[in-house]
Formats: sequence, C-alpha cells, structure tokens
Amino acid sequence: MHEGELFQEWFDSISSILKQSGSLKEISTQFGLLRSDEERVSFGLSLACVDDVITVKPCFKPKSALESVKLRNKGNKLFQKKCYHEALDVYSCSILNAPIESHGNELSLALANRSAVLFHLGEHHQCLDDIKQALSHGYPYELSYKLFDRQGKCLFVLGQSSEALDCFQNAKQALHQSKLDYKKKEVWLKELEVEICRCQEKTRVMPGILTSNNEHSPPQGFVLPQLTHKGNRKFTSTSCAVDITTSPDVGRHPVATQDIHVGDILVIEKPFASVLLPRYLETHCYHCLKRVSVPLPCYQCSTVRYCSDACTKESWDSYHSVECQYLDLIHGAGIGGNAHLSLRIITKAGYKFLKAFRQKVQEGLCQSNSRESGCRQDGSYVSSDYLPIYCLVTHSQDRSISDLFRRTMMAIFLLKTLQGGTFFGEDPCSLEELAFIGGLILRHLQSNPCNAHEISELQLNLNSVATSETDEIASGIYATLSLFNHSCDPSVTRNFYGDTCVVRAIKNIPSGHDISDNYGTLSAVSVKPERRNKLKSQYYFTCQCRACEEDFPLYSEIPSTAFPVYKCENCCTPLYFVDSSKDRALSVVCTGCQCSYKLSEMRATLKASTDLYQQAMDTLLVKADVKGTLSVFISHLRLLEKLVCRPWKDYNNCQEAIKQCYSIMGNCHVMKL
Repeated sequence: MHEGELFQEWFDSISSILKQSGSLKEISTQFGLLRSDEERVSFGLSLACVDDVITVKPCFKPKSALESVKLRNKGNKLFQKKCYHEALDVYSCSILNAPIESHGNELSLALANRSAVLFHLGEHHQCLDDIKQALSHGYPYELSYKLFDRQGKCLFVLGQSSEALDCFQNAKQALHQSKLDYKKKEVWLKELEVEICRCQEKTRVMPGILTSNNEHSPPQGFVLPQLTHKGNRKFTSTSCAVDITTSPDVGRHPVATQDIHVGDILVIEKPFASVLLPRYLETHCYHCLKRVSVPLPCYQCSTVRYCSDACTKESWDSYHSVECQYLDLIHGAGIGGNAHLSLRIITKAGYKFLKAFRQKVQEGLCQSNSRESGCRQDGSYVSSDYLPIYCLVTHSQDRSISDLFRRTMMAIFLLKTLQGGTFFGEDPCSLEELAFIGGLILRHLQSNPCNAHEISELQLNLNSVATSETDEIASGIYATLSLFNHSCDPSVTRNFYGDTCVVRAIKNIPSGHDISDNYGTLSAVSVKPERRNKLKSQYYFTCQCRACEEDFPLYSEIPSTAFPVYKCENCCTPLYFVDSSKDRALSVVCTGCQCSYKLSEMRATLKASTDLYQQAMDTLLVKADVKGTLSVFISHLRLLEKLVCRPWKDYNNCQEAIKQCYSIMGNCHVMKL
C-alpha cells in the first residue's frame, strides 16, 4: 500500500463487505433518507464493519536522543569545516529530535551548538534566542561560560554594552566551576577581562543611552499593514467601507458603503483555523505559517517546527496535543488538506465549548441564513468565533448519496483520532456525543471545499520577476472572506502575511456596488465554459458575473491598439472620437450625461501617467522594487479606471503589477539563483 491510499483502502473494504452481505442497496436507501450530519455519523457508527475496518493507532516520528546526538556530532564536523549553513540545518534537525526532558541534555547542547553557528553567520538576535533556550533547558553550568561569553559578544555588537558587561561577569563566575585546566582558564580569563574593559569603556562614552532589552528578537520579515478606513464595529475584520448584505439570488455578500479606490485595504483577517501542507513541514512554522530557518521543536514529535515559544505553546494547547501522535497517519491517509482542516476546526473549538454549543444547535439557534447568521448576541461578527464557521454553507442538498457516505466514513476516521488523542479527556463519552462531534466534522468536510482558502507564498525569481508564481503552502478557514462572492473579473485581491489575509481593492468600487473576490477562474486566462464548469462542480452555481455575461476576451485576444476607447468620468459612457491629424482639438459630448471632453487633454493626461508607469514597470521587473513602484502603479490604475474603457491591455498589465507588488510584500521566498 502506497502513502495516500489508506483511506481509499478502508472505504473500498467497507463497500465490499456491505456488497457481499447483500445489504448495500438497503443501507444506501436508509442512508439517503437521513437529513442531518449527526444522523449520518450515528448511522455509520452503527455499522459493525466500519468499526472493524477503520482502525486508528498512533503513527508519528517520536523524539530520539540517539538520533539527536548523531546529528549534533555531524553538525560539529561541518562547523569545524566552516560549513556554517549546512551545520545550521543539521543542528536544527538535532534540536527537533532531542527529547525535551532528558538526563543527557541533548536539547540544550544542540541549541548551544546552533547558537555558535548563528554567531558566526552574524545572526546575533537569533543567536541570543538559542542561548536563552539552551540555558532554560538545563545547559550544564560547568560549560555555561561559553554561552555567557557568546551572549556578551552578541549584545555588545547590538549596542547593549551594559547588558554585555553583565554577561561577561557571569562568564567569569561560571568559568571557576568549569573543568578546564589552569592554563586554559587563564587564557579565558584574560580574554574576558579584555571584553569587560571594552564594555566599561563603551558605557562611559555613551552614558544613559543604552537600555535593557530582554526581548532579543527584532520584528521578523514583513510588517502587517493597517485598514485604510476605520474599523467596522459589526464585521470586525473589515473596514467601515464594507458592509454585508443579503439577497435571494446570491446570498450574503459584501458591498461598498462609500467609494473605494484601488489600493484600499478592506479586510485584515486571521483564520479560525489553518493547516500547513505536509510538503512545507521542513520550511515553515506549523502554527503561524511563516518561513523559519532557525526552528524550535514540538514537545513530543520530531516532525513539526515552530518560529517561537509562543507558536509552540499556542499550537500545543489549542490543537497539536490532540493530533500529534496521529500526524503521520493523517498525512498518509490520503484525505487531503480540507479534511485535516475539518479536524483542526473541531480541535480548536474544543470539546468543552462544543458540548455547550450542542444545546444551541438543538434549539435551532444556529440555522439562520440571514445577514445576522454567525453573529454574537451583541450583533458582532468575529473571526475568532466558531459560530460563523459553523454557519457557512455546506450544499448537503446538492450532494449525491455516495458523496455523503464517503465523507461520513472520513468523518468517522477523524473522530477516531480525536478519541485516541486527548480531545475528549478522561471522562467517558456517550454515543450521542460522539455522533454530534462526528456530525460537526462531517459538516466541515462539506463546507470547507466551498469556503476554505488556500494560503499562498510567492516564489520570487529575481531573474524573472514577471513570471514568479505563488505556491499554496496551507489551507485556512476565514469567517469574513467566506462571505465574498465570486467574479471572473474581481474587484479585490488577497495576500497573506503568515496566516493573516489582507484584502485590497484592485478596482475603484463605487459606493453601493458589490465587492467581488475570485475563486480561481479568471476571465483573462480561461474561457467562459471552462470557468463555469469548474465553478459549478465545486461551488454549485452558474457564474453570471459581468465577465461571463459580456463574455470578456482572454488577455491574448485583447487587440494591441495604439489608443484606447475613452469613457466619461461621470457616467462611464464610451466616448468615440474621430482620430485624424486635424482633430487634435476635437471635443466630444457624452451621450449619457452631456459632459464635454477634449481629446488632446485626455491623451496628454494618459501619456504622462503611462510614461511613469512604464518606468516603474521596468524597475519592478529588474529590481523587484516595491517601494519605488507601487504608488505609481496604483495612481496609473486609478486613472485608467476613470479614463479608459476595457478591454485595454495596459489595464490588465497594471493590475497584475500591483498584485505582484502585494505578493512581494507578504509571504515571499526569494529563490536561490
């Protein structure tokens, strides 16, 4: 059996057993009459063959002191050869494999050795973090003079002479407890005295300027932006320029409450839950999804890695303690990221909360399809709440019996991992409670394919910025993002900062107009039948956006004309000028609102902006320079929105340049050339 076939093997076995028993048709009929997910899971649990076939046992990569020591020794050899980057990777693997509590101090020794590599690489903040970690995990005091010395040198380089002085004094004290011979101690003492004198001199020269800094790590990577307008009191992840409305035809969706312009930030949202894809386990933080080159370990397994103590603890407390022992089983079962995300949603909500939540479900308080669906009693819609996620559409009524039965078996598999983990605690759980939790998993197995979002990272190729592509690194469920409707020519774009999603306008959106996202089918790159088929199969609707209704051309089919068709800034009616050499001062009156325009003025305005845009485009493609180009692109696209009728290739090009800039600002990995 190959990896990824386990669940399929289980499902095939269950189907075969039912078929051989002669009861498959009857069971299918009975199952098809069920109307709730809880009933479907209860029915599945009642089938003896399901319990016999779906067997769940711990399957993960535990810590290994022997492996940690082996890797640390390998790292030592690389370090001695000055292969610092290679040594860094090997020491990190030693750290991941080291038992958290061990008499051999494998973890603290590996952390200390990695700190030496980081010091030589000039990564002083990260070196300080590793020293702090090594000391907190019981690094032998008789060896600690080395760490205090390295700590002092890092702090001195960072301009913290007073703190560095304390470290060198600590190193002197620890040196007396070391097992070094007399001569080596004397050499160390002389070197420490030199460092102490340097610190004292520096402190005298700059009195009162240097301050203590206990948090060694500076802000890492990108800076999270802010909403363009003030926050929305009701829909708390959006700006006040956004409201959610509802209609019989398209359900709940966002609309603009005021004029929105290209570049405006409309939503900043953390997911309720997210799941890192298995192929990125070695490169990204398992919790916040940021790239991590100096990882910290899980408390129990040697697989996942974290960027900080905070991520380690939050992950363990909220979900990883439940799934840790079954992680390889989940990844190898072939159930996909959306299924793992369904499990993650339940573990993050927690059994205690869900037991109380069951009462609300039974009272019918969670079934509303109105604008208020998912809101708290005070009317607020909060992304960190479970209720908005529960209320997302499932399309159960659109699914076949076979589809629902397969998802039910998947829900039972995931339910069994919860039973094997710590989710239910030590108290016995009734069959009714199991069916309820399993039913919730089944609900999310249906809603996630229609509502979850891929979390992406740009793979930036500096030799070819224009063709750099984004990779899906994780999947996440976002309460507010899930309310956006689709357009094949969307008005917003999504970018990710770790797991946080930022939604920006890539069109000018007049007040009262819908704000549309894209579900992965753009009119510029795929034809209407292809787009509609894809959307119908996954999202159960026939797209009727403007791009589909007017059959927008593919990008490759947009004619490369010398001049665009201009439009009235007031009412957007096309303005048709007669283009000839004697018409430079030609005026035209809009047939829609009677406004008058001069061709020469419109052309001059567009040319001036286009010249700046072309210069900025060259700079972006050569240097990947966002700071020097983004504002130019935004200004140009805002102008095109006012002056030019689409289709117009420069409009598409400018929009794509803006999207690429936003991608560079967020999750972005510069590829090695």
